[in-house]
Amino acid sequence: MKSISEILLKSQATKDNVNNKKQFLNWDAIQKIAIIIDNQTQINKNVIDKFCLDSKRFIEIYYIELNSKQASFGDWQCFTSKQKTIFKLPKQVIKSELNNKQFDCVINTCSETNLFAISIFSNIQSPLKCSDNNTFDQTDLIILKSQTFNIIDYLNDVLRYLKMIK
Repeated sequence: MKSISEILLKSQATKDNVNNKKQFLNWDAIQKIAIIIDNQTQINKNVIDKFCLDSKRFIEIYYIELNSKQASFGDWQCFTSKQKTIFKLPKQVIKSELNNKQFDCVINTCSETNLFAISIFSNIQSPLKCSDNNTFDQTDLIILKSQTFNIIDYLNDVLRYLKMIK
């Protein structure tokens, strides 16, 4: 099943890469950000909300919790078991909604083994995509995670590098 999912995702990512106009943007040019997080990552919602508020940017959080039937948070876009296909990829309606959204930057904090997250990352149209891996040749800015991964530390690292881009 996973092999079929990878083949489907690779095909989708190839199409999405062709349609996505890549461009390195500096922090001042970035106004809309999408951040992809999964429930495999230990999070403190209040700290993440504060990070979003302090950034003074519009940030939309995509939270993946495929083992749950109900969304955990009302103010984040949560993906539950109801939104996945048999191949553990987003249903077509989700992909269509994501294709209609436009962001300046997308940050994927999930593991390269999370195919659902990679699919979301691929579907969102953005000139700058950041992640810790380059699965399916989608990432423009690769920032590796530390051994002791902490989501806020990682987001601050991404922010620091984005501020360095001129």
